[in-house]
Amino acid sequence: MTGSGKRKDAPTGGGGAQQAKKKKAGGNAGKWKTPHHMAKAANNQESNLQAGEPGIWVTCARHQESKAAREIGVLFAEYADKMYGIKGVHDAEKKEGEEDEDEDDIEAAIKKEVEALNANRKGTDGGHNMTPLKMNVDCLMFVKTKPPIDPVAFVRRIVEDAKSAKETGQMKCRYVNRLTPVSVTGKATEQGLEGVAREALAPFFDLSGKKTDVDQSTEAAVKPAAETEARSEKASNENAQPAKKEITFAIRPSVRNNSSLKRDIVINTIAGLINNERHKVNLTSPDKVILVDVYQKVCGVSVVDGDWEEFKRYNLTELYGQGQGSKEKKEKE
Repeated sequence: MTGSGKRKDAPTGGGGAQQAKKKKAGGNAGKWKTPHHMAKAANNQESNLQAGEPGIWVTCARHQESKAAREIGVLFAEYADKMYGIKGVHDAEKKEGEEDEDEDDIEAAIKKEVEALNANRKGTDGGHNMTPLKMNVDCLMFVKTKPPIDPVAFVRRIVEDAKSAKETGQMKCRYVNRLTPVSVTGKATEQGLEGVAREALAPFFDLSGKKTDVDQSTEAAVKPAAETEARSEKASNENAQPAKKEITFAIRPSVRNNSSLKRDIVINTIAGLINNERHKVNLTSPDKVILVDVYQKVCGVSVVDGDWEEFKRYNLTELYGQGQGSKEKKEKE
């Protein structure tokens, strides 16, 4: 009897409970999904940024991605019209009775705002020249651009106007923070970064490579002038390129969701391409700033003017605040 009792207790004992718990926890391993989940997953997959797609990084206030997306759509459409004559009908104001955008559907919010911009592309076949992408990171989005839109010139015009805005009514964005142009993109590997950097830096820098391994500020480290000129002339003849203007530079990298390209690797890779006898590093007041953005499997490079810091690193919120502050100061005086 005792043995029989033990055998009967087994199915409902600790072992059975653990088995039931395991089955409940494991289930179908999460393979079954509702149509909503499958659509959302497909949407996220299609939104992945790919190498070879220039554009503009946009950061915004936390938990305000949808509102920022709407602002960006209106803002970009306005400047696309101003700068490139790209016309579009825009419903900048929210219609009466219209519900707020789904906070999770950021890409749809941006698409709604740039739809008209893409529909009536002046002087072209109507192809898309602005495409929004939703990132899997809070407070971050990306808008792909195509010619005639130049990301660097486009963002520069926006931040210049933001800096000169003195009235509250001139503030075009409340939730958008920083805009970062990306001229060229490629794979986020050392080889990919080097290729992207060469393409983006070529119009501005002599890319014959680093000439010395010592501190550039040490005069003793500089090669004799005759030797330097001979080597520069030889490189110029071989590459059939005009000599680049002697300008200073600073490198400003940003790495998100990537563990292979560390900050030091990015800086050394970029600096190693530039002729440091012709172009000196200047971290305080450079002529040009090299922006390097690494996100997951994609890296991007652009070259902007040296007043990037003066323009609050292209942060619209800070630029609007700066304009308002200068106005208040003048009124008090």
